[in-house]
Amino acid sequence: MRVPWGLMSQYFAAMFRRRPNDGWFHVGRYDATTVDIMCTLAVASMFLYGLSIPRWSDLLFNTLAVKDYEVWRLITWPIATQPDFLPLIGVVFFWVFGQQLEALFGRNKFLVWVIGVAVIPAVLSTLISTLSTDLNLDSLEFGLSTLFLGGIWVYAATYPGVRWFEVIPLWALAAVFTVLSVLQYTGPRAFGQVIFLLLGCATALVLGRSLGLATGWPIPHIPLSQSGSSSKRRTRPAKPKRSRERVVEGPWQRGPAPQPPRVVATPADQAEMDALLDKIGASGMDSLSGAEKKRLNELSKRLRNS
Repeated sequence: MRVPWGLMSQYFAAMFRRRPNDGWFHVGRYDATTVDIMCTLAVASMFLYGLSIPRWSDLLFNTLAVKDYEVWRLITWPIATQPDFLPLIGVVFFWVFGQQLEALFGRNKFLVWVIGVAVIPAVLSTLISTLSTDLNLDSLEFGLSTLFLGGIWVYAATYPGVRWFEVIPLWALAAVFTVLSVLQYTGPRAFGQVIFLLLGCATALVLGRSLGLATGWPIPHIPLSQSGSSSKRRTRPAKPKRSRERVVEGPWQRGPAPQPPRVVATPADQAEMDALLDKIGASGMDSLSGAEKKRLNELSKRLRNS
């Protein structure tokens, strides 16, 4: 299928558009999101590499160092980035795609997902290294590519019908990236890195499904998101007490009837709207369910009136 240049330019413009996601703090007129913070730290690690390679190496995942109580390596390895062109491209793509994923998850769930995808494969790899000394799990340089690859798998499992530029299924693109990464490590017989990469992708899918995404595939999971919603349903606000005074209506009441308060759109509404529009742009209006079409109509009216 041939994609028109005008449509392709719209895709690229939408791809590099900043999402109005909820941030943790303000930097000027922007909200600093989890994606922004991680990409900033990754770029800062490039300067650390130029200042001191040994200090930069302290960020890498190393099973021997972790066993020597350098536990910070379990969480710092994604931001360790060498000052090179390809790693920089990886940071840019993580910033572009990570915003969409953060909009789907929400601020808190996305942070839980990022921490889980960083820590769980590192802990499991450390345990595996104690069983087999043949695996080379020292100073692994993955950077943000593992989180980016895991995010593509989660997005593909959430919208199985989505096609990249309406041509390549997103799951096929994720599979190609995974196979290329595996071949890159099997050549020098770095099977420890292969295990770490596959553990990262599996953790991304299972944790993403547990947090409410990746529902398009039968992925084993623990329903973490449902527990929070059920607790919200159980707590009901107390009913206001009725006043004993009675106001008698009569012809002396003048003026128009009070209007209901206007609902103001939030950045989360804009992010949800952008996610629905991205799905329509990728697979057409028919890809939306009845509930999603109804929600799209509600968000359109809310954003138009705000």
